[in-house]
Amino acid sequence: MNNIYRGALLITIALTGCAGSKLPTSQPTNDVSQAQIDAVQKKMVSCISEVNSTEDAKYVDAHIIALIPNSPNAKELFNSSNKISSDQAVVLKRYEEVALKCRAIANELPTPALVGVYTNFYEKIDAVYADLISKRITIGVANQERAMRIQYARSRWVEIVKAPKGS
Repeated sequence: MNNIYRGALLITIALTGCAGSKLPTSQPTNDVSQAQIDAVQKKMVSCISEVNSTEDAKYVDAHIIALIPNSPNAKELFNSSNKISSDQAVVLKRYEEVALKCRAIANELPTPALVGVYTNFYEKIDAVYADLISKRITIGVANQERAMRIQYARSRWVEIVKAPKGS
């Protein structure tokens, strides 16, 4: 159940967008309270839910990036060969700016390795969105890249959480 919750959280966090640095190495999460991790994750989910209820987020989800799991337009967006329009780029940039407020919450996670999962993810997503906005990639490629980044972050989170004490 916790893995499902973490997976849902990572998908939700992926909706926020951007930022980051390299993944630091540190103690595994066995040394910290699961309650601490859960409290931070709840704050993140709440923030992302608030961001994703905005009109810009709804537009992005419908026309540019499938933000919400099971988005009705996901198949179309993942297969789109269209480049982003100037108007769409403006909306995506506004969405990114609003979503930035949720990033800082990840810094409250109790270990640098867990914080690193998010910062690395945001760094990679920033690059995807920059490529999309600069029209170096299509909407479909951006959605595929974003999905791969979510999968990597999810697998990295699991590795860190399951790492034996002292490794």
